[in-house]
Amino acid sequence: VLATCHSLVQLEDGLVGDPLEKATLQAVDWNLTKGEAVIPKKGKYYGLKIFQRFHFSSALKRMSVVSGYTVPGTSDTRYIVTVKGAPETLKSMFVTVPPHYDSTYLALSRRGARVLALGWRDMGAIPPSSIKELKREAVEAELQFAGFVIISCPLKPDSKAVIRELVGASHQVTMITGDNPLTACHVAKQLRFSRNPTTLILSSCEDGNFEWRSVDEEVVLPLESLAIMGKLRWREFINTFDLCITGEGLNYLLNERMNIAHSVLPHVRVFARVNPKQKEAVITTLKHLGYHTLMCGDGTNDVGALKHSHVGVAILSSNPPRKKKEKGDTEKQESNEGDKFDKLRREGKGKRGAENKRAVVDPRVERMNARQQQIQKMMKELQEAEEMQVVKLGDASIAAPFTSKHSSIVSINHVIKQGRCTLVTTLQMFKILALNALILAYSQSVLYLEGVKFSDGQATFQGILLALCFLFISRSKPLTSLSKQRPLPNIFNVYTILTVMFQFAVHLGSMVFLVKQVYFLEPKKEEFPDLEKDFEPNLLNSTVYIISMFLQVLTFAINYRGHPFMESLTENRSLLYSLAGAGGLVVMLALGWLPEFAEQFSIIDFSDHFRSILVKVLAIDAAAVYLLDRTLLYIFGEGKLNIRV
Repeated sequence: VLATCHSLVQLEDGLVGDPLEKATLQAVDWNLTKGEAVIPKKGKYYGLKIFQRFHFSSALKRMSVVSGYTVPGTSDTRYIVTVKGAPETLKSMFVTVPPHYDSTYLALSRRGARVLALGWRDMGAIPPSSIKELKREAVEAELQFAGFVIISCPLKPDSKAVIRELVGASHQVTMITGDNPLTACHVAKQLRFSRNPTTLILSSCEDGNFEWRSVDEEVVLPLESLAIMGKLRWREFINTFDLCITGEGLNYLLNERMNIAHSVLPHVRVFARVNPKQKEAVITTLKHLGYHTLMCGDGTNDVGALKHSHVGVAILSSNPPRKKKEKGDTEKQESNEGDKFDKLRREGKGKRGAENKRAVVDPRVERMNARQQQIQKMMKELQEAEEMQVVKLGDASIAAPFTSKHSSIVSINHVIKQGRCTLVTTLQMFKILALNALILAYSQSVLYLEGVKFSDGQATFQGILLALCFLFISRSKPLTSLSKQRPLPNIFNVYTILTVMFQFAVHLGSMVFLVKQVYFLEPKKEEFPDLEKDFEPNLLNSTVYIISMFLQVLTFAINYRGHPFMESLTENRSLLYSLAGAGGLVVMLALGWLPEFAEQFSIIDFSDHFRSILVKVLAIDAAAVYLLDRTLLYIFGEGKLNIRV
């Protein structure tokens, strides 16, 4: 049965198909040829030829193959049918079922093994022309039970660590699989995203209704809606038990008990024995309820779910290893690398005269030999690069926006880290843009009303600083681990709006106060100033420029988020140095420590009294803005995983 009932194909590159079927064929010690024949490597069994395949169907949960062998001493072909599939599906197709059939496969499934039932039937000698006309229903009937095959699928080495990091990062992990629910629940326990001691499976009753049953069938609870149970009992129910829904139960909920489906689905840990359409239905229902979904899959069965999820990640089930050269082949190639000069040298050794020996060891010949060997080595490397096996993308990668070339699911964490970093970067850039725009708007308005403007040097330095800071912010890298704290999901949230309003209120108060101090020291000279006159530095221009530059640098420093989603300001050295340099320059200009630079930037010399006021206002503004932003961040700045009860 195992030698014939598979979908493997022998191509020039080797055996192609499901890795589990490859392992099974290798375990029974049979070979598949390009002519669709299976031959035992040893033993006295007959070789079999595959004539017809009824491929595996997620809806039917089985596959079957019609194969035949030639009876010794005759030219007649005898045909047999081999079937494998879910034990509960094939049970009704067997002529006789062993007494401990159910208890055996259920016990194995509870231990986490993948169990398939095997069956076969002797069809005798039938006309070859009728093989292709056979119907699946006629073939998959009156079978003889051949046994169970237990396939152990060990977890990938990093799966536990990846799941632990996802759960610790405030994400809910759910498994959607076509395997037996008992096997799926066991795997969920191993991966520890199912942590309650009891897991309930939605199972059908004899009267056609459904009820919750535990894995060991010791706990049985009725299927009740939230309205009947009440919020208190419902919350206790979902906190006490982990839930598993089969494909049959999912159909029942979505078609007949939609109100229960909407309440239960966000809390389900495992969906088992589901077909591709049901996987898609799970994703679309969760999206309809307002949840954001990330789907990870590796096969054709996952295409619909990958396409409809917010984020789809396709992983390749197997990455073909690079072919290694055999030692004998390498030695053989090296032995053939010699050119005619090497041959002459080997042939002439001990046979030629001294004159020929001197010609062979001529330095020019040696250099030529070395150059030719180097060229041949380069040619071999190019040839090896061309012969390297290329990873072939499957159907899942076509439907998903992201594809991982490795079979590990760690790529999910990489996508989330990059996504969080990008989201936080976007939010902080919008905050900085809003504050800088408001600061520049007020600065330009004050100067325009007095017929004053920024000098060319001032405007150039300001533009370069802003461009560099935005560049360095966008180059921030995510951290290597996911944090439990979640970023805010969008721009329009309480924290962003309040922090922009309060920060600008503080900045505006500082700028208005300093402008009033300037007018107190230098009253307005003209009621209608000349807007076209040449630039002349004065107290108003110098004051507005220094405070606007300081506030812009302060805006970058205060609103840069950093940990726990991306590099901190001290780790982002480029941004740190640019802000420290610009901020230090502005403060030293305000203190009058750089008279040469002040002259270059058209900054006048302040009086001691005004300089004292200016520095105090800058310090108070920085402290007030920092305290306000951090207080609002603590109260409103954390996103939460909101799964409605």
